[in-house]
Amino acid sequence: MRILAAPVAVTAALVLSLVATAPSRPASADVARATLSNGLRVIVVRDALAPVATAVMNYQVGSDEQWIPGLAHATEHMMFRGSATLSSSQLMDAIGITGGELDADTTPTATRYFFTVPSAYLDIALRAERSRATGLLLSQSLWNQERRAITQEVQQDNSNVFYRLFVKMQDRLIGGTPYAKNTLGTVADFAHSVDSTQLRSFYRQWYHPNNAIYVIAGDVDPQATIDSVRRIFGDVPTEKLPAREPVRLRPLHAALYHDTSDQAFTVVAIGYRFPGYDSPDFTAGQILGDVLSSERSTLGGLAYTGKALATQFVTQEYPRIGIGIAAGIVPVTTPPEAIDREMRSIIDGYRKTGVPCDLVEAAKLREISQIEFNANSIDDLAFEWSDAVAVQGLSSPDDMIARYQRVSGADVDRVLQTYLDNRRAVVAYAVPKNTGATSPGGPMAKENNLIPPATHEPLPSWAQHVLDNLRVPDQTLAPADMRLSNGIRLIVQPEQISHTIVVAGEIENNPDLQEPAGKEGVDDVATALFPYGSTTYDRLSFARQLDDIAATTSAGTQFGLEVLSSHFERGLQLLADQELNPAFRPADFAVVRDQAAGALVGEMTSPEYLADLALDRALYPAGDPSQRRATPQSVRQLTLADVKAWYASAYRPDLTTIVVIGDTTPEAAKTLFERYFGGWHSRGPRPNLDLPPVPLNAPSQTDVPATGRVQSSVQLVETLGIVRSDPDWAQLQLANTVLTGGFYSSLLYHDLREVHGYVYDVQSRVSAGKTRTTFGLEYGCDPQNILPAQAQVAAIIERLRREPIDSQRLLRSKALLMGQLPIRQASYDGVTAEFLRYASLGLPLDQNLIDARAELAATAQSVQAALSKYVRPNAFVRVVTGPATR
Repeated sequence: MRILAAPVAVTAALVLSLVATAPSRPASADVARATLSNGLRVIVVRDALAPVATAVMNYQVGSDEQWIPGLAHATEHMMFRGSATLSSSQLMDAIGITGGELDADTTPTATRYFFTVPSAYLDIALRAERSRATGLLLSQSLWNQERRAITQEVQQDNSNVFYRLFVKMQDRLIGGTPYAKNTLGTVADFAHSVDSTQLRSFYRQWYHPNNAIYVIAGDVDPQATIDSVRRIFGDVPTEKLPAREPVRLRPLHAALYHDTSDQAFTVVAIGYRFPGYDSPDFTAGQILGDVLSSERSTLGGLAYTGKALATQFVTQEYPRIGIGIAAGIVPVTTPPEAIDREMRSIIDGYRKTGVPCDLVEAAKLREISQIEFNANSIDDLAFEWSDAVAVQGLSSPDDMIARYQRVSGADVDRVLQTYLDNRRAVVAYAVPKNTGATSPGGPMAKENNLIPPATHEPLPSWAQHVLDNLRVPDQTLAPADMRLSNGIRLIVQPEQISHTIVVAGEIENNPDLQEPAGKEGVDDVATALFPYGSTTYDRLSFARQLDDIAATTSAGTQFGLEVLSSHFERGLQLLADQELNPAFRPADFAVVRDQAAGALVGEMTSPEYLADLALDRALYPAGDPSQRRATPQSVRQLTLADVKAWYASAYRPDLTTIVVIGDTTPEAAKTLFERYFGGWHSRGPRPNLDLPPVPLNAPSQTDVPATGRVQSSVQLVETLGIVRSDPDWAQLQLANTVLTGGFYSSLLYHDLREVHGYVYDVQSRVSAGKTRTTFGLEYGCDPQNILPAQAQVAAIIERLRREPIDSQRLLRSKALLMGQLPIRQASYDGVTAEFLRYASLGLPLDQNLIDARAELAATAQSVQAALSKYVRPNAFVRVVTGPATR
């Protein structure tokens, strides 16, 4: 292997220039803009990565203009409850049959509604959005239904210690401004203050085309899409908008807040006022945040000294002001005051000396490069443009390039001096208070056969064609599948969407089977040592090499690289050096071992750990390998020799699959991988990595207390007698889609959320492997609703076991699965994840098409037979985290 000792001969200024002028940035022919006669601004950006489009309607109002806490959020929820021209069920079914994803979010200054659909069905998304641009149904009866679901969302967030503390910090830092209003809302306000009258008033004041920006990105013709938007939205009337509430900041005074948490670690957050979007200091503030988070900075590097488990500087911006937070995570054995003093001292030190200029230049390079990487995801591209235009008021994301280029070290130091004043810092401590105990759960759910009918009105005429022409989508990927001389499987998918390349690699492994007895935790310790550098570069030198080319690497049994294509070879060289030549220095090992042992002290009493352990013990026989766990004692007994032995045995090229996607060719990629990974060889026989099959589980119940939570998280899981390669897997996947696919279109969402309001969210999945499979459901609810919700789940599954699925519902579920095929491939990360998953399961790379054909050929009887054969609605292991059943 050949390693260059000298840095890459390229300056940051040169790379800035290369990125800023990269021809992959959307050219004029790939971006279309228009402002309709009613004031609606439309931007369409072409990205042909996959036959998919994302449409984001940005209404430029959020909680900043509400007069009741949560009113803007409640309006967002009601946008899914139907309009004068499209009922809720028609909206959900129309998007569901496309396989599309839909959601919304409310922020202090904007409310965004987004659909991601196959681009052939973009017209359906446009018409669905148009249906609620006027005539929204905001009846009291519909609000009474939705109020129960949104209340569950409030309870979910109120169960999160970080949300509770952030609300207090935000009120102190920017209280009195419209941005500090309660966006989420409260249970009391939703019960007593928000009603149909208030909802109508808010909607009528702010939901107008002259207060909206519509951003559409994907594999579409920009000008033709503009024409479609004009045809569909052109008749929406414009309205005069109310005056905006002024922004007035109160004097800032220091504060300290405490809360107990249910986490495995202690968190300290130090908050400061920070520049907003409208400030001339905004861009320098972003660079300052990047510098402080860099592992080459004193703050970002604390984790590598043993003084913290992790540190980061994060920002939350609004137009006139922002919030900056220095966050530190330490083991439960470390007092919060220690990391508080350490982070304050570092910031005070930088205030005296200024931040390093080379870190400023590295941060500028990475920010500009990220604009190029955002083209690698259609969703990311749509939101990048939405943030730039609808939130920040820019013409395009590229406007930020010139702004970043103008930032100097003096600008960053000025922001540091102006805003990061520890005398006025607002600080929060989240300290765990976990009992480490579990208890037998309450009673099983009683049988319930009262299932509300899931009514579905006929599809609108403009959506029916999806079902009339249902077929397996065309495959748009054509990967080259090769073997290197040492056994590495290399899969290359060329793309020219951007001048970037993404590498994702995985070494098949199973620590439950491979770690020697008494050495539990050695895999985690080895993985944690990779960021400390290689035998060629120490940690800081290695990070500097990556900064020089704005590349990112990760190493371990899962490893990867993100790099501009002009620096692919150098990036791959660094990745190989990190993965194949880890330093494993004694001093670094001592730090990592102590950190890992300290973290386990808190982890072993945390609710998540206890819930996972309870599940494994209930699902699998005593002594099963899945029940092996590292302990503080097992980690403290590890030696550096143990780590090196683990690396030598577990890291093998003949168990490695690498996926490359981006601006390269299969031939060029193979040549480079042979050059830098070809000298890696396996030692000894291939290990057995497959867990043994297990018998079906018996039902059981466990409650796990969680400090501070007001909502219970419920897991219902059981083992199934099927594996991923079984032909019946497709039948179960179709049944699973009937249960929770398509939001309100699905049986469980309709019943548990829309009708009863028991839950805010419910998910189900069939997790199938080579030798074992589980079927599980998760939902969050108030404690008194745990058993009623479980009873509804069991009743619905039992009905599907006894009766064939309604033919129209089955057809809609098939359509949803067909539409999901291209959507899963609408990002580089989605493609690499799919190929790696198929490789790890020993499946062909076109398994998506094989599954789709089987799903499309399924019948109501075949799905019913599979459910009857494999799924046992009364055999769930139930684990409740939080308040127990009552």
